[in-house]
Amino acid sequence: MKIISWNTRGLGSKKKRRVVKDFLRLQNPDVVMLQETKREVCDRRFVGSVWSVRNKEWAALPACGASGGILIIWDSKKMSSEEVIIGSFSVSVKFLMEGCGPLWLSAVYGPNNPLIRKDFWVELADLFGLTFPLWCVGGDFNVIRRGSEKLGGSSFTSSMRDFDGFIRDCELLDSPLRNAQFTWSNMQESPVCKRLDRFLYSNEWELSFPQSLQEVLPRWTSDHWPIVLDTNPFKWGPTPFRFENMWLQHPSFKESFSRWWREFEGNGWEGHKFMKRLQFVKAKLKEWNRNTFGMLKERKKTILDEIANIDVMEQEGVLSLDLSAQRVIRKGELEEVILMEEIHWRQKANVKWVKDGDCNSKLFHKVANGRQNRNFIKSLENERGLVLDNSESITEEILQYFKKLYSNPPGESWGLEGIDWSPISEESASRLDSSFSEEEIFNAIFQLDREKAPGPDGFTIAVFQDCWNVIKDDLVRVFAEFHSSGIINQNTNASFIVLLPKKSQSKKISDFRPISLITCLYKVIAKVLSGRLRGVLHETIHFSQGAFVQGRQILDAVLIANEIVDEKRRSGEEGIVFKIDFEKAYHHVKWDFLDHVLEMKGFSSKWRIWMRGCLSSVSYAILVNGNAKGWVKASRGLRQGDPLSPFLFTIVADVLSRMMLKAEERSALEGFRVGRNRIMVSHLQFADDTIFFANSCEEELQTLKSLLLVFGQIFGLKVNLDKSNLFGINLDQNHLSRLALMLDCKISDWPISYLGLPLGGNPTASGFWNPVIERISRRLDGWQKAYLSFGGRITLVHSCLSHIPSYFLSLFKIPASVAAKIERLQRDFLWSGVGEGKRDHLVSWDAVCKPRVKGGLGFGKIPLRNRALLGKWLWRFPRETTTLWHQVILSIYGTH
Repeated sequence: MKIISWNTRGLGSKKKRRVVKDFLRLQNPDVVMLQETKREVCDRRFVGSVWSVRNKEWAALPACGASGGILIIWDSKKMSSEEVIIGSFSVSVKFLMEGCGPLWLSAVYGPNNPLIRKDFWVELADLFGLTFPLWCVGGDFNVIRRGSEKLGGSSFTSSMRDFDGFIRDCELLDSPLRNAQFTWSNMQESPVCKRLDRFLYSNEWELSFPQSLQEVLPRWTSDHWPIVLDTNPFKWGPTPFRFENMWLQHPSFKESFSRWWREFEGNGWEGHKFMKRLQFVKAKLKEWNRNTFGMLKERKKTILDEIANIDVMEQEGVLSLDLSAQRVIRKGELEEVILMEEIHWRQKANVKWVKDGDCNSKLFHKVANGRQNRNFIKSLENERGLVLDNSESITEEILQYFKKLYSNPPGESWGLEGIDWSPISEESASRLDSSFSEEEIFNAIFQLDREKAPGPDGFTIAVFQDCWNVIKDDLVRVFAEFHSSGIINQNTNASFIVLLPKKSQSKKISDFRPISLITCLYKVIAKVLSGRLRGVLHETIHFSQGAFVQGRQILDAVLIANEIVDEKRRSGEEGIVFKIDFEKAYHHVKWDFLDHVLEMKGFSSKWRIWMRGCLSSVSYAILVNGNAKGWVKASRGLRQGDPLSPFLFTIVADVLSRMMLKAEERSALEGFRVGRNRIMVSHLQFADDTIFFANSCEEELQTLKSLLLVFGQIFGLKVNLDKSNLFGINLDQNHLSRLALMLDCKISDWPISYLGLPLGGNPTASGFWNPVIERISRRLDGWQKAYLSFGGRITLVHSCLSHIPSYFLSLFKIPASVAAKIERLQRDFLWSGVGEGKRDHLVSWDAVCKPRVKGGLGFGKIPLRNRALLGKWLWRFPRETTTLWHQVILSIYGTH
């Protein structure tokens, strides 16, 4: 079903109707909702001038003079209408469709006058009660829901609060637009853009049409873009085998797995035999699943039918002891099937904050479907700007892109001399090469997430954990073989690439982040190796790098950056902050240069052979909408998803710091001098996230640019200068513009986002905390309470407290008004059960926030949590005297 909604801003003009008709002929929807028709009468002749009148029915809300008016038209061959309701702001139609129960569609046009907007929400709330359970409402609501839905942002108004409250109270789903942020603009030179148009639908609608996509269509006329809701299913071919963690719950699984494992007979390398054994077990598993589980849905229906038949016989007074016992057995089987369903959908949804057994299968189902919808590639724009919209052309474009991405371009190898490599000690190098123990392998396996998506082998780590006693001897032999040879066969090192959109409007293949799904065997090998590497990185990585080094934390870099920017502003001295963007950082790493860096940093030849073995045997198949396509052999790059990659990338990125140090020694570069001790900070790194601090001298910035270009040439890691940002401190705008032109980058305003936190902002201002409020609001969205028990809601509130605001709270003092706003969101979500209109808070919030041992739920008060997290810096300060953050704070503020 394809539904289009469009505010056409009047249909009085024949020319405009001709444009609309041509547009609808091209789009061929099933239902069209038009707002602001500005027509008092919509007869057959008029409808025929807007859309083809053949096999069409319609309903209309007349305009009031020259304003307003709604027209909804549908294809009567596909949609059979049963009832029409016309309100003051809406037209609602009840349809009968095969495959689902009766459903309601409502077309709305919201008032622009805040005084009568309350009546609009009342009408919609009444419609929700009338149309329950299958309801979709779409149109121009004439109000935004969140500040981010206006270009440049917006403060939170009472109208926005009412709109958000309506969506939450009715537990409606507000799915994101996939290809645009806004649906209206004032079409001026400095445009005002907002998202005024949207589709909202009930949870039951989402269950009936789980693959609904909401997009913006081209704007042929009007100042509104048309929007479309498409419920068509996605069919892109078969999906690869995937181990179901629910199988582990079956009482005979481990015994069967052990028997299949022993049945396999094979020869050759240990790693090759291990992968062949998994393939043998995979074939057995497929057959076992068909015989043991069948289809869960059909099995559940059969059990329920049998229980219902026995209940009918009981009503008739003919229940025997055998039937009574059989009913008990069937109810036990039903509980098992329901648990299996939960585990199945939990695994697909990858929801970590809520437990199995809490009746959450609908939540897991919803999250899994939502992820599939977000990741689905419906169309793709190629390098020439052509839009590809069929599976063959999209697949070909993706394969060609990755073949180019992972191919090492021809050219001579480069090396570096004359810099301080800070090599690891001989003792550490020897420790890295030591034999692998069974305990080390065991610890690595049980540190891995048991529910992460599987790679080409199809198995999750949960199998290795639950069947450790079965596989351990073979696994130890694989490690012994790898220790002596350093070889990893291609089957072991095969990967799937899954494409995750970086933003809601992903149009080009470069807008997707390629994440590698690797085999379980390689994942364990890489985990063991990365565990060893983690223990020696602190010896060789410069203190400006904060990622993946023991004893260093992400907040350290944010604290340093904020303090030195504030200090520079107070001093009145000129300076610039240069935040660079690396182009496909992981994927452009040159293997020969990585090997050169490892050698110079004191790693042994054996370790380097191991690293070459982990990299040189890599190959990829790309999952295009869940279907594996092609195989690409890599000759460069590191995989996102490989446990080793972050540590190897940190080693290579350290070369940039070493080059910066050399330039500073020669007085070619100078960063910010901070505090009374004049501590110099020229740059900070967190993996590939790099920020530079420099004087406003053009010669110095030219040196920095040259250094980055040389680094990119040697390493393969090029800087996207056009995506990098320059920020001035106490600097004339004309001077800043000249520097930006020289660096080929763009100028941006303060504050900036650095490692997910604001840099250069004012934490006492309420607007500073808007990103936190919005993220919590999205996380506690109204639809979730329809699927969660009270215990589930408690867990989700705990999760939001732990993960979303705590990052901000660890560095900034929260204003009382913002803390109250967050607590209000949490209170409302906690006490708003399914279908409850009025949200009565049954216990005071102070009592709820008390620790569990004192009768509360352990939420804690946000201001207290804030003080505790800030107090951690006082605890760390005397204990970390050698760290950069300690030296910066000491230089600025002294010991008191």
